[in-house]
Amino acid sequence: MRINTNVASLNAQRMLAKTDADAARIMGRLSSGFRINHASDDAAGMAIANKLRADLRGLKQASRNAEQANALLQVAEGAAQTIQSIVERMKELSIQATSDNVDDAARAKLDQEFTALKDEITRIVNTTKFNGNKLIDGSFGNKLDTSAGKSTLIGTAGVSASSITLSGAKQDSFTLTAAADGVTLEDSSGNQQKIAGTVDGSQGEQTWNFTQFGITVKTTNLGATDSGTIDVATGTVSFTVSVSGGQGSGGGAGADDVAITGIDLSLAGLGISGSIDTKSNAQAAVGQIDAAISNIASALGTIGAAQNRIQFASDNVRTTIENVSAAESTIRDADMAEEMSNFTKTQILQQAGTAMLAQANAAPQLVLKLLG
Repeated sequence: MRINTNVASLNAQRMLAKTDADAARIMGRLSSGFRINHASDDAAGMAIANKLRADLRGLKQASRNAEQANALLQVAEGAAQTIQSIVERMKELSIQATSDNVDDAARAKLDQEFTALKDEITRIVNTTKFNGNKLIDGSFGNKLDTSAGKSTLIGTAGVSASSITLSGAKQDSFTLTAAADGVTLEDSSGNQQKIAGTVDGSQGEQTWNFTQFGITVKTTNLGATDSGTIDVATGTVSFTVSVSGGQGSGGGAGADDVAITGIDLSLAGLGISGSIDTKSNAQAAVGQIDAAISNIASALGTIGAAQNRIQFASDNVRTTIENVSAAESTIRDADMAEEMSNFTKTQILQQAGTAMLAQANAAPQLVLKLLG
């Protein structure tokens, strides 16, 4: 028997220390609800769970973005419905003014209201905004980056290419090249679309619709070797497309975005001009208003389609949030029933370890009987 080194006591201390550490870890899990509280608990699991948590935060923000997008579209829809009602009243006035039962004095009165309604359309278009972005004047959506001088595409000697319309165009830099047999548009990745046509400076206004990129460029008197921003040697103009409020959210321009093309319900966009102060003007106005009603219907169709698409996207995001949350839970969250069973076991082991440590510490006292 030895008294200087109590091996049994050391063994009991070691086991009791391990049990105490286990008990502390289990109590941490029970108090936090997490299986992983420190990287040492499960380093690989923590890395995976943290990645899932980051994805969840992005998905939750995407869900909020979808809700805000629906709110934005409801604002645009309300304004479009109001303009629809105004245009219907304008049609009534126009048809009334075409009747021979109305004299010029009465037509002047009708034209007063007609003009006032046109002014109201303009006011509605200019004041319908969401977070500072006008929604129905045709500017909402992708736009040209006007910080560069070449973005205006104005040439010399009466040559211009100033009208550029974007319809879901991606954020990128594009090069427009004029040649004798047509015009080519190329993005920064080298993708090209060429539209054949005569380019000799005598064609007047021409429209080049690059459907592959969602960009339409209108030119006037464009020649293959025009100067100014259209370079003499190459016939090249460069411009940049930037993303405005019309582009949906989801991490930048790309497949995650829901693009909304510009909705133009201004008088120019609707094609309403002139007056109804004479019978002939009133007859012309009826045709314009019929076309305007068609344009409003198209705009409402665009808004409705975007609302439905965003609603489906929102529903899908919510489902994804639920499933990703469940995946993170299986890694990070503690099984409370299992942890409570382990805690009960460690409590018993602590009590047993403490008792055995007392016995091991008392064992050397038996040496006194040998000495007596």
